[in-house]
Amino acid sequence: MSDLNKKILDAMRNSKDELVATDDDTGLFKLIGLSFKGPLRFTVMFVMLLVVVFVGLALYCAWQMLGTSDVGAKVDWAAGLVVSFIIVGLLRLWYFLELNRLSIVREVKRVELQVALLAERLSGE
Repeated sequence: MSDLNKKILDAMRNSKDELVATDDDTGLFKLIGLSFKGPLRFTVMFVMLLVVVFVGLALYCAWQMLGTSDVGAKVDWAAGLVVSFIIVGLLRLWYFLELNRLSIVREVKRVELQVALLAERLSGE
């Protein structure tokens, strides 16, 4: 077995990382939990804060739009409502792409571990 395979195998065996866990059933809630523990945790927290802020802004715009009788003001509040919902949609899209990236990283690490184990078994024969 090459030195690289030994290093990968040792690193994977010694890793306490949850990404290397061998369970095949990684649900949505587990991936959400992992997104708040990974290297981008502060970015994810900031995006979640922005989502809450823009949902609040959208609700405020809707409330103001329904409370006014001036047509021009209604159009302005409706535009604010639409823009807020578009921003929320884009932020949620980014977050689900981040969850997809975490899922792919888990699978790649699992494949690396399997390749290292296979290389160790083949070199031992």
